[in-house]
Amino acid sequence: MMHKRTKACAIPKEVKLIVYERDHERCIFCGAPGLPEAHVIPRSHGGLGVPQNIITVCRSCHDKLDNSTNRQQMLDVAVGYLKRYYPDISQTDVIYQKWDKAKAKRLTKEAKDRKADALRDSEVQNADKDRGKLPQGFEYL
Repeated sequence: MMHKRTKACAIPKEVKLIVYERDHERCIFCGAPGLPEAHVIPRSHGGLGVPQNIITVCRSCHDKLDNSTNRQQMLDVAVGYLKRYYPDISQTDVIYQKWDKAKAKRLTKEAKDRKADALRDSEVQNADKDRGKLPQGFEYL
């Protein structure tokens, strides 16, 4: 049986799919094809396997992130990237805390809801475009 912290820090398939789509199947650093497998807050420090803490990276950038002197610069880029999608998230939100067992599930659900909202907005804009209406925000140009 897996320890609770190990389970919370692992990256579930559902989270990988959310992150893979969010990052358009590309490394957030170089744009090469990548996989959603890098923790911003490392598992060794209790970083949860939730969309708000996982990024898509290629093998080369993942190695640089884990083993180079550029680690802090890369982490700064990753945090800035994630803040665009989750502006209210903080570092403590994505760290395992044994007294908050439902945190990982809650964060994953929030990311799924955000993705569903974005998909709905996109469908509405596409339907408007098909009817000859301008996308939201372009009405005054």
